[in-house]
Amino acid sequence: MNLYFYKDRYPSFWYVNILGWLAYFFVDTFIVSVSDVLKSVSMFCENTILIIIGFLITCGFRYFYKKYQYRTKPLVGVFGYVLLVSIIGSAIWYGCMLIALLLFRSWDVKTIEVVLTFRYTAYRFTGVVPLMTSWSLLYFGIKFWFEWSIEKERAEKADLLAQSAQLQMLRYQVNPHFLFNSFSSLRALIRSDREKAEEMVTKLSEFYRYSLSTKNSKEVTLIEELDAINYYLDIEKIRFGNKIEFHLNVEPLAEEYPIPSFIVHPLIENAVKYGMRTSPEPLIIVFSANVEKGKLFIEISNTGKWISEKESGGHGTGTGLNNIKSRLEYSYPGKNKFSVSEADGKVIVQIEILREL
Repeated sequence: MNLYFYKDRYPSFWYVNILGWLAYFFVDTFIVSVSDVLKSVSMFCENTILIIIGFLITCGFRYFYKKYQYRTKPLVGVFGYVLLVSIIGSAIWYGCMLIALLLFRSWDVKTIEVVLTFRYTAYRFTGVVPLMTSWSLLYFGIKFWFEWSIEKERAEKADLLAQSAQLQMLRYQVNPHFLFNSFSSLRALIRSDREKAEEMVTKLSEFYRYSLSTKNSKEVTLIEELDAINYYLDIEKIRFGNKIEFHLNVEPLAEEYPIPSFIVHPLIENAVKYGMRTSPEPLIIVFSANVEKGKLFIEISNTGKWISEKESGGHGTGTGLNNIKSRLEYSYPGKNKFSVSEADGKVIVQIEILREL
């Protein structure tokens, strides 16, 4: 049923509309107006044609409602728009009703005089308007319900992905190799350069402090994420010395732009991990960020070559990158871009985020 009834996680408009009008046809024909509709074949045909016309009119409603950005409008404005469209649709339906009467009923002067009176017109017209309005409200009600449900599910999945990213980050931080290398460098510095050793301890503590302080935060500002990245890179620079260069180009407006926590760090980590294996010395990492028309542009490039999942022996960047893509899509559905490319001896990662600030 899901295969035929649903499309893009929404119930198919055509199936719902057809089933709804069929239900209305059976209820009106065989329960509500059975004494009138089943009186003769012509009455049955007239009623059936009118219901088909009603169905076609509501299909036209959908064209206008799809283009109407109801979520950005005040509630009064939405009701006013729905009422206006419903009245216009009702007028079209009433006109078709008169044509149907001409086709299936014998007309005389007295009948024409009755049909053309204001009282008769108001009686029939006001009977149609509530039906059209109810259909319109039901359309928006169903649409809002499913959009709300999908947004709720998306938010829950975004939380799960954020928790997964944090766990991966913490797992990396307690990685024996990372700790061993850091402490080995620290031990050597204590003997040769106490001031630098103290600096490394400070950076290690700040690096861990950021991880703990953001463990329950879904978003941080870009500058906060960059502070942690700088601590991480300073630690790595102590290990590798002048073999790493890091250049930062961030516009002031981009610094305060909120982003999902731990969304950038894995990319810097990959640049160091795989860049040191494929880049001539020194490894140059460049981080750039700017904001244009409310959209955040991030670019991370490093000298070296892209290492695929296969080339890395199944321990490459596939899982981490997929996590980043999924988090971006769940956090900013349809308003994000993520790409990885290789050109001129560099690996380039680009992220675009558009959100309401």
